[in-house]
Amino acid sequence: MRLLIADDEDYTREGLVESVPWDKYGIDEIMQARDGQEALKISGWFKPDIVLTDIRMPKLNGLEFAERLLKQCPNSKILFMSGYMEIDYLKKAISLAAVEFVEKPIELNKVEEAVKKAVEFVKEKEQHVKKDRQWKTLERQRLLNMLKLKKKDKTLIYKICRELEFPTKANYMTVVLWDKMDVSNSIENEPFMEEETDNLELLVSRLWEKAGMQTLFTRLDHGKYLLLTAYGEYQKSQVKIWCRDMAKLKEGLCIGIGFETDNLMAVAQSYEIALFNVEQSFFDSSRTVFEMGNSIPEMKKLNPGLYADFAQVLKKDPIQVQKWMQQLIGDICGGGIYRQEDIVMSMSAFAKLLIQEKNALLLSVDNIYTEDDVERMIREATSIDEIFGLFEKILAAFTSQVEQGAQYSRLVRDTILYIEQQCQEAGLSVVDVAESLHLTAAHLGVLFRKETGVTVKQYISDYRLNLSRKLLLNEHYKIVDIAVRCGYSNANYFAKVFRNAEGMTPIEYRKKHMK
Repeated sequence: MRLLIADDEDYTREGLVESVPWDKYGIDEIMQARDGQEALKISGWFKPDIVLTDIRMPKLNGLEFAERLLKQCPNSKILFMSGYMEIDYLKKAISLAAVEFVEKPIELNKVEEAVKKAVEFVKEKEQHVKKDRQWKTLERQRLLNMLKLKKKDKTLIYKICRELEFPTKANYMTVVLWDKMDVSNSIENEPFMEEETDNLELLVSRLWEKAGMQTLFTRLDHGKYLLLTAYGEYQKSQVKIWCRDMAKLKEGLCIGIGFETDNLMAVAQSYEIALFNVEQSFFDSSRTVFEMGNSIPEMKKLNPGLYADFAQVLKKDPIQVQKWMQQLIGDICGGGIYRQEDIVMSMSAFAKLLIQEKNALLLSVDNIYTEDDVERMIREATSIDEIFGLFEKILAAFTSQVEQGAQYSRLVRDTILYIEQQCQEAGLSVVDVAESLHLTAAHLGVLFRKETGVTVKQYISDYRLNLSRKLLLNEHYKIVDIAVRCGYSNANYFAKVFRNAEGMTPIEYRKKHMK
C-alpha cells in the first residue's frame, strides 16, 4: 500500500516516517512532499492509496491540493493535519470526504488511529472493486457460453448485454483459440481469472482494445478458448487481420475463424465453424490460422464397425494387430477431413482393448501406468501424429509380448493373462488362478513351472514387484496407493516385501531412480 506525506516542516515528515510502524498497517511504499504543488506532481505517478497532508502549506495549501488530487486519484484516502481547525477549513475538508483529522502538535497514537481507519477504507474499496471485476468477468463468460448454445433465452441474453454494455446491434466474429502448450487443466465452463490462463486472456484483451473492438472471452476444454468480438461497419475490413494476429501472441497458439454475422443469435453457428476450423490444426501442423473457404468441405466419418474388426483381429490373430492398425492410420492420413473427437474416441477404445488383452503393457511403455493414462494422453494430444506416435510404442510393446508369449502353450498364456488382470486382488492365490482355468492347483503348478521355470506363486510375486517398480517412478502415486494397486494388503506389508527384494524401501527406491 502506498502513502504520501505532504508537509512543509521537514522534522514533521521525517518524524512520522521514522516513528510510525507503517509495515504493521500494510504500508510498504512512502513518498514525501514539501508543499502542495510538489505533492500533486508526485501523486500523478505515485498514485498514493493514502495521503497524510498538512492544511497550511506554501504554493498550494492542503485543501487545494486535495481537491486536485481527487481528480487524478479518486480512490486516494485523505488524512488532514492542522493546528488551525477553523470552521471554513473543516467544512471544506468534509466536502472532500476526508477520512480523519489529526491536530498539531501531533500525537503518534492519534496518527496511527487515523492511518488504521484509512487503511480499512482502502481495503474495503479494493475488495469491492475486486468483487465487481470478478462479477463482470463471470457474467461475460456466462453470456458467451449462452450465446454458443443453439437453444437460448434471447430475453435473458439481451438483459445481460445491457448490464455489461455489450452491443446487441453490431457485426460479430467468432474465433476459437487452441493453446497447444496448455491442454491438461482446462475444463469447459469452469470460471477463470486472468492469472489462471497464463495471461492468454490478458494478451487477447490488449490486442482487441488496441483495435478498438469489444470482446467476450471464455474457456472451452482441453486448451481451447472462445472469443467473440463486436465491431462497427468501418472496422469490417480489419477484423480478420486482427484475428490472424492473435496467432502471434503465444507459441503453440492456433486460430480457427468462424463466419461474420450481424445477428447476435447466429453466434452459435459461427462458433461451430470456428471450432471445426481450429480442429484442422490437429491434422495439419504446418499452419496456425484456419478459416473457411468458399464452401464447407465434406466431413468424413470413421467406419462404425472398426471397433468390432479390431477386436476380432486381436482375438483371432494378435500378431496381425500392428499391420491392421498401420493400414487404418494410412487410410486416415490418406485424405479427407475427420472430426478430432472421432479420432480420439476410436483410438482411446483401441488402446484400452490392447491393455485389457495384455495388461503387462503398463510395464513396457514409458509414462503409462494405467488405462486412464492412455486415454488422458490421447485426449491431450495436439496432433494426430502425436497419437500415432503413442500407438507405435504401444503396438511395438504389444507385438513383442505376443511374440514372447508364442513360446508358451495356450494354458500358460491364459494363466499369465489372468494374473495380470487380477494382480490387484490382495487375496489372489494359485487356487484362484487354477479354478479360473478349471484345473487343480497342483496340476496347474506342474504345467506352469515346466514351461516358465517358475511357480505360479513366484510369477504373481514377480509381476507385483515389477508393477510397483514402474509405479514408483511416478511421483504422483502415493506409496499406499501403489500397495493397493499391486495387490498388497497394506503399505507396511508392501514396504517389507519390497525391501526384502530390493534391499531398500519403496521411498528410497523412488529417490534413487528419480534423480
